[in-house]
Parts: sequence; structure tokens; C-alpha cells
Amino acid sequence: MSLEGKLALITGGGRGIGKAIALDFAKYGADIVVAARTTSEIDSVANEIQNMGRRSLAIPTDMTDERSIQNLVSKTFEAFGKIDILVNNAGVSTVAPVIDMKTEDFDQVIAVNLRGMFICTRETLRVMKKQKQGCIINISSGFGIEGQPMLSAYCASKAGILLFSDSLSKEERKVKVYVINPGLIETKMTESLGGKKESPEVISKIATYLALPENKFPSGMVIKQLQLDNIKAAVAPLIQGRTFPNWNTLFQEVKSKLDAKILGNIEKYKVILSYWFKEYL
Repeated sequence: MSLEGKLALITGGGRGIGKAIALDFAKYGADIVVAARTTSEIDSVANEIQNMGRRSLAIPTDMTDERSIQNLVSKTFEAFGKIDILVNNAGVSTVAPVIDMKTEDFDQVIAVNLRGMFICTRETLRVMKKQKQGCIINISSGFGIEGQPMLSAYCASKAGILLFSDSLSKEERKVKVYVINPGLIETKMTESLGGKKESPEVISKIATYLALPENKFPSGMVIKQLQLDNIKAAVAPLIQGRTFPNWNTLFQEVKSKLDAKILGNIEKYKVILSYWFKEYL
């Protein structure tokens, strides 16, 4: 499995999930363009990628500014001559009850999370259509499926990403479109939230699989991190200290010990499970 020769453009790539995806893609052989507002952060990520022996370019970008996004895509194409993978990860949030929320705060969240994602997708899609191939991965959230108090703007923006991506996947045949719905991930945005948080590398692992040529998921698929985590939580205790020749052998070993919900999720995600359980194979 390799991303050798691929060029990935990642927004919100200076820290958190975006940084983790950028580094994992580079580990698999991709060259990376990292975009975000904070120049020092994306410069640091680009240097780290270059030290891995991959090409990387940091482009400061304001996701609320159409011209800035257009500049990002045009500079990427000028430097590399193609864009194989787009990861729309840039995101912001505001915490307030609806009754107290300022219009400008709501607008900022929608501008970055939804409008900026749309513009970046549209501009990149024009490159991918000429190439007759490409992969777009949009980072949504579990909060885009189930609303949360005090986060109405964020939830609305992430719900919008889900339906936007679904629509796009039905328009395009040559370009694959996927959505990842993370759970609670350890990032700057979630610092004030309670609950158990997972490493951003959990999401980068999913994104890498989606970007690989070996990916067998149909375009339009929504990957829910919590469902994959639940599969692993159910299966891993049953196979500790053991290895198997392949996923099918592993599955036959544990199948009778799993409940119907886990079995349903295994059927849904079966094409990724050899990759997800590779430490046992």
C-alpha cells in the first residue's frame, strides 16, 4: 500500500487532525501541500515532511476569503502540476446558546467550515476533472449527526458537509468523495470539552486508507470513527497476543462471540478491516 507519486492538499494542516493526516500521507509516500492561517504551524509541518524525504509546500490561507482559497489551489497546481487528494479539514467553532449567539460568530463558523470547504472543493475539482481522477475527503463530525447544546453553528456546518458530500458524490464519477465523522479527538478545539478523547492519529489512519488506490469503499461513504472503534473494542480482547494469516480467518475465530450490532458494523466496514487490524495479521 503506497501513496507514492500522489499530491495531497490539506486544509487546516498546521495542527491536530490535519497535521496527523499530512504526516501519515507523507509516511506512505505522498507529497503534501499544507494550508492554514498560522504560518509558523504550517511551516513546521512542511519542514517535518521534507525531513521525511517528501516534497512539501506551506501556503498560508484564509478559508473565509475566496481569493485566498483560489490562490491556494492555483499555487498548488503551479508547483506540482496536479492535485490527487484534497482533505477539507479546516474548521472553527463558537460556544454559545442560540439566544446569545452573535450573528458574526455564526457567520464565521459557516464561512470556514462550510463555505470555505465548498470553494476549496470547487476549485480543486476543476483540476481533478481535467485529470479524470481524484479523491476528496471531507472531515465532518459526529456532531453533524446529533446536535449538541451550545454548539449549534458548528453542528449545522458539519451537517451541511455531510449532505454537500453526498450530493457531490452523485454528481461526479471520476472523483471519489468521502466523509470522516470523528468522535472526540484531542485537538485545540476540544480542549474545553469533557469526555475521553482519542489521538488525531486515529483519524489519519482512516484518511490514509481512503486515499490509497487499494481503497474499495464506494464514493459517498461516511466513515464513522466511533463505529470502527467499537469493532476494535469488541474484537481486540478476544485475540490479544495472537496473529492470523488474514482478516477472514480472524473474523471466523471471533464471529460467534460478537453481538448483532458489532456484526452489522463489520459488514459495513469489511473492506477496511484488514487495514484496521493489521497489527494482528
